[in-house]
Amino acid sequence: MKTLLGSICAGSLALVLTGPVAAQGLFVDSPEGCDIVLGSPDGDLDYAGEGGLLLGADGYSSLEYFCSFSPNIDFQWNSYQVRTHVGQCEMPGPEYQPQLFTVVTDPDQPDLVSIFTGDADPLRFYRCRS
Repeated sequence: MKTLLGSICAGSLALVLTGPVAAQGLFVDSPEGCDIVLGSPDGDLDYAGEGGLLLGADGYSSLEYFCSFSPNIDFQWNSYQVRTHVGQCEMPGPEYQPQLFTVVTDPDQPDLVSIFTGDADPLRFYRCRS
């Protein structure tokens, strides 16, 4: 069962790390996370296994937590942009929570994506560059 869960979680991470975001770069929820993710071929799984979040155009996830939204994020910093996306978060169980996500990109902070979910502080994702 653990192997199956690991395969499913790895598949979820693969969804995050493919498509347009792969061309735009990899985004993680801490600047230090870039060292882990870029440090080995399985760095994304290592980081997610430690509870780190990885951002893709259609959501963010760790090994046991996944939030998806629509429309996809347009990773652009040419102007200050605020866009609201609708989606849900999935936790083990499975348990689902409907969610609104307000995504902010600011040309004064390139390579940073802020996502407001109703919590006191936004989630911040940093682009990793190799």
